[in-house]
Formats: sequence, structure tokens, C-alpha cells
Amino acid sequence: MIKVPTVCPICGKQTHVAVVKCDNCGTTINNKFGYSALERLDEKQTEFVLAFIECEGSIKDMEKRFDISYPTVKARLADIKKRLGLSEGKSYRMGVIEELEKGEIDVDAALKLIKNKEK
Repeated sequence: MIKVPTVCPICGKQTHVAVVKCDNCGTTINNKFGYSALERLDEKQTEFVLAFIECEGSIKDMEKRFDISYPTVKARLADIKKRLGLSEGKSYRMGVIEELEKGEIDVDAALKLIKNKEK
């Protein structure tokens, strides 16, 4: 079975599924369906994520499994985070937490910053 493309091969913009059809009875449902976050990953990235789950998050086990170094495991995870749209939000929150730890802002200000960013 072919994976549904999440990006248009012509313009590079995001796609959506428009028709779902039952193999058994032929019922067709037309709508604008989205994708799960993991469907944004290519085949190699999906394999890496599944292996990471199997290894229960152990980077040492991932190093052995793929015969790669610690920095390579971290780099691949960073690429996957970026592809899933997780990098910016996480690093932004970490920056706010660091400001909070340094006493540069108070808890209320930190919460406001994070909530406003997530809107």
C-alpha cells in the first residue's frame, strides 16, 4: 500500500485526504481529513521512531542497533522533532523556564508567555 503524501509534490504545501472508501461495501465518505503527527515522517524516520520505542528510549541501545554514535542518534531525533513541529515549542518553553530559574521573570509571567506562544 502506498503512503498518502502529506506534502504536494508540485507546490510543496500540505495536503489532506478528501475521500475514504470502504473496501467491503464501497461506501465513500468525502470530507477534509487530517493526518496523525507520525504520518509526517518518512519511512526511515518512522523506522527510527519505532526502534526508539522498542528500545524504551535508550540511546545506548539505539547506538548498538543502528551502529551509529550518540551525536548521530541525537541528530536524528532532533530532525524528527523538527519534522513533527516539536522543536520550536519545546525550546521556547525551555527558554522561559531558564528565565524563571534565573529570577528574570515570575511564575505568572512564565505561564502567560507559554500560553500566548501556544495560541
